[in-house]
Amino acid sequence: MTYRAYRRCPNCGDTMQDFRELEGDAEKAAAEEALRPVLEGHPFVAKEYHRCARPGCRRIQRKDHWRTGATLPEES
Repeated sequence: MTYRAYRRCPNCGDTMQDFRELEGDAEKAAAEEALRPVLEGHPFVAKEYHRCARPGCRRIQRKDHWRTGATLPEES
């Protein structure tokens, strides 16, 4: 079963969007780096975060608190 959640996305004009699990080691590492300022010394646990599935959006946020999140850097 594929994880999907319908959540509020601040990067998409504060609209409701589908979110998906973080995928792959590179995306998880980028998420940890982007979230470092909001983690406030707490460990990064990838399964506690998800990513907006709308094409072009790079928002990652906690599954249980949409305000705790960040934007992934552009892929190079």
